[in-house]
Amino acid sequence: MKWSQFFNTSIGKKLLVGATGLFLCSFVIVHLAGNLALLKDDGGEAFNIYAAFMSHNALIQFLAWGLKVVILIHAILALQLTFRNRAARPVKYAINPGNQTSSWFSRQMAIMGSILLIFLLIHLKDFWFQMHYGSLESVSYKGEEYKNLYLAAQLAFKELWLVILYVIGMIGLSFHLVHGFKSAFQTFGLNHVKYNGLINFVGVWLFGILIPIGFAIIPVVIYFK
Repeated sequence: MKWSQFFNTSIGKKLLVGATGLFLCSFVIVHLAGNLALLKDDGGEAFNIYAAFMSHNALIQFLAWGLKVVILIHAILALQLTFRNRAARPVKYAINPGNQTSSWFSRQMAIMGSILLIFLLIHLKDFWFQMHYGSLESVSYKGEEYKNLYLAAQLAFKELWLVILYVIGMIGLSFHLVHGFKSAFQTFGLNHVKYNGLINFVGVWLFGILIPIGFAIIPVVIYFK
């Protein structure tokens, strides 16, 4: 079987979803580390310098565009698998079989993924687009000019509806990461009784709780500051 044919099968699509999902898990850690600079009491210097570096470094930009492609591939494949599974079982169970075939998290992945996709589109419009193509004010640090994305974030998160949207988006991220991280290891056959405890711990506490809370706390703190 050719690779193109293999990746058109359910198993091939699941492997691609798992691989792209793990890549996205690594991205959220790096992204959170940079975004936490928004909470630093330095007038935005650390965050604006970080944003400028991320926007102008050639390697970072290459990875960033690769990330956008990965997100698109991940979303398309996940939707294809969801529709294929539903087509294979067009009639829903009269009685919910519970956890016999899938966890509650896995049954909500399509909904949570859709919430997350809507959030990402709004997030890109408000910040990524503004950083690259918007008319942001400039600020100077040690003789260097930087776009003041920090000020844009401060103003944006004074809007209650946007803060609520971000919190909801992070709830969607939490559910998505909890199931996605663990299922990726299962897809690649890396789950083992010796390591399942560690995989579950990292999946739930790091990706399911700490990272989403870290992202959500930023707009909340700015709003009440």
